[in-house]
Amino acid sequence: MRRTLVLLLLATTVASGPRDAAADKKDKKATKGDKTDKGDKGDKKSADAKPDPAPAPPRAPGPEDAKVKAALEKIVAGPDKAAREAAIKELMTLAPQAIPAIGEWLARPHTASIEERRNVLHEIKAQVPDKTGKFNTPERQSAKERKADDELDWLTQLLALDPAMAGVGEVLADDAAIRALAATRDIAAAQPIFEAAFYTETMIYRDECGRYLRKMDPQSIPSLTRESQAKNYDRKRYATWQLERLDRQEPGKALASAAGNELLTIAILETFQSTKLREAVHAVWSKVNDDAPRVRAAARAAWMDYITGPPPPPAPKKKLQLPGGKLTKKEKPLWLTYRELADNELRTSANELLHEDYPLDDPTLDDYEKTSKTVKVDLEDLTKRLFEFYDGQRKQQDASQWSAAKAKADAGDLAGATGMLDRLLAANPQRGEREGMAVIYAAWGKQLEEKQAWADAAAAYSKAHGLDPKGAGAVHALAAHHYALGKALEAQGKDGGPDFRKAVALEPDYAPAQSAAASSSSGGTPGRPVWMLYAAIIAGALAAVLFALAMVRRRA
Repeated sequence: MRRTLVLLLLATTVASGPRDAAADKKDKKATKGDKTDKGDKGDKKSADAKPDPAPAPPRAPGPEDAKVKAALEKIVAGPDKAAREAAIKELMTLAPQAIPAIGEWLARPHTASIEERRNVLHEIKAQVPDKTGKFNTPERQSAKERKADDELDWLTQLLALDPAMAGVGEVLADDAAIRALAATRDIAAAQPIFEAAFYTETMIYRDECGRYLRKMDPQSIPSLTRESQAKNYDRKRYATWQLERLDRQEPGKALASAAGNELLTIAILETFQSTKLREAVHAVWSKVNDDAPRVRAAARAAWMDYITGPPPPPAPKKKLQLPGGKLTKKEKPLWLTYRELADNELRTSANELLHEDYPLDDPTLDDYEKTSKTVKVDLEDLTKRLFEFYDGQRKQQDASQWSAAKAKADAGDLAGATGMLDRLLAANPQRGEREGMAVIYAAWGKQLEEKQAWADAAAAYSKAHGLDPKGAGAVHALAAHHYALGKALEAQGKDGGPDFRKAVALEPDYAPAQSAAASSSSGGTPGRPVWMLYAAIIAGALAAVLFALAMVRRRA
């Protein structure tokens, strides 16, 4: 009896095993396809179900929002070309302070139908996509034709149309809004333009949106890079095409285009961080030791996100073709994930900087062909040690540069010393030798004061105070700044009295400032400026007398 039960149990297990595995696979697939699916055929909600996100709070209106909306409405309702051009000019002036409001305008429900506005665009022979956002497949363009397409000016042609034509006012206003956003050269302005290329109401402007996203280069790179990694295929394809046209798809080129613009460089690094762009690993690592502290911090934050957190999705596998047409015995990954690329960067840098060797397997070799195995590394620990190495090097370099500048100052070459300090502070405003630098700038200000180079002396004293605002010489540096600024104004024939009085208020026993304040009249300056004032009054009186005499003679 026991033997019969055992055989029956084995038979049941063998028969049911494959069927359950297939069912599990099917259930997982169904769950993956429908995240809101209920479990176990019951009304019990899945434990993973999440509530819908709360709607975003309404945006607080900006100070220029009402003026921007009024300008756009003037463009729509403008009776003629001149009125619309005046409103467009007003919009361009207001745009930098009202980017969100202009983006909201583009997303509004339109009065004119899409078909009416499409007819307007056909009238100026503009490229207009169909209702799915696709353009008719054009013939291959030459470089000259592509340049002409980039330089196409919709607005000029739209303004030449009959102002009463159905839909022309709204098309003009929308195009002016797109152009105004691009003209701000603001990083935040690129996203509303990109969104306008995908709104149902404004998709017909997709060609113009792309044109002005390219004109915004490099400020449009963060938005385009982020969208090039979107899950939506159309958005991804559109953004990638714009980056290719700009030759900014390669992350190194994207960062190079932002050279000299710290905010833009940081924005691009933050985009790499949020998208985990695989191709950007090397570009991010190239900035972890940047001279600019904020750029360095942004690059390091992005790098840490690359090497921590959930693992990236694995690359697809395939048998690789070796030289001679031979295939590998086993399937190999077609590319390295961003974490594997980061691993390689760390191994290379450790070898070059720390003289530590961490060998890697050759991915093209099969197991039996390998002579060594990959040595695993702790990515966070190795990153930390490399950052410490870079920081140690920078500290030594900074100390050397400060020593060289101080040596020049001690030798009496204050001009050369402050020139070196200007360069050091431009690279890193938060240097640790600020107190010593303040002393050198104050001494340079005194030397310039003796040469009566008042404007330069005021700037030097200002730097001295800014570097050490609570130091022993801070009050005198600020007072000397105001005194030198007052003398500079006086030399230009202007009133330096207010600055002289500020200097005395800061340092009551500051003799030169006391003397200058006493000699300056209220609302005027001593010497030449007062004389010039009296001369102007006399000249005006003489002119009035001569005019009166001329009128008397004319009547006679």
